[in-house]
Amino acid sequence: MNEKEFNPVISYLNYKDILIILGLWYFMAAFNILAKEIKFDYTLLTNIFHFLFILTGRFIYLALVIFYLTSLYPISFKDLGINFSNFKRQILLSFSLVFCLLISVILLINIPLSFIDKTGFTPLYRINNPEVFINSLIPLALLFLANLLTGFSELFLLTNFVLELFNYTIFNRLISVLLASLFYSVILLHFSPSRILVNFIIALISLFLYLKTDSLIISSFFMAGYYSIYIFYIYGWGFIRF
Repeated sequence: MNEKEFNPVISYLNYKDILIILGLWYFMAAFNILAKEIKFDYTLLTNIFHFLFILTGRFIYLALVIFYLTSLYPISFKDLGINFSNFKRQILLSFSLVFCLLISVILLINIPLSFIDKTGFTPLYRINNPEVFINSLIPLALLFLANLLTGFSELFLLTNFVLELFNYTIFNRLISVLLASLFYSVILLHFSPSRILVNFIIALISLFLYLKTDSLIISSFFMAGYYSIYIFYIYGWGFIRF
């Protein structure tokens, strides 16, 4: 895409549509945050319930928004970033990026912090020997598959509406990408400086991947890998707020 080329989806929408789409997102977020008050006797059961509740909310949000858009406007799945052209190439590239992120997190964060008492470091797995790492791979793969929905839902909102709204109004592509990356923390309701910085970097990479491929597939795989790796090896279940 060149500097002033934009997704045709945004040209169909008015501000009422944008408010409905954003309002539905934050309604889903509020509902999921309230569900955090539900507790069970076992912490693991509570964490899994909250995670599944989040996935359910994301699925309902996507289904409603896609139905809303395709019912009112001549919008195709490809217009919404659901593009499977060059699928094999996209998968290979996305897994290469996820693998690099995995190795970096293990070597630079998990292993060093596993041998000290560090506040805020609450991984599901502390890699203090190779066997622990090997045992974590199958659960990591399962969590990765689940987080495809998490990553896709966030990028669906970020690319189709936030990024394209900036680009469609007064900003060029570069400024739009930077602003959308900053806005990603607003989408997630994360406002601590450290989390804003991480969100900005991850959103920047994901948007770059989206613009290079004109598809949400590769960036969703990268986002799913990011969430899964950070949950397993740094922050635990609490990393995803809603």
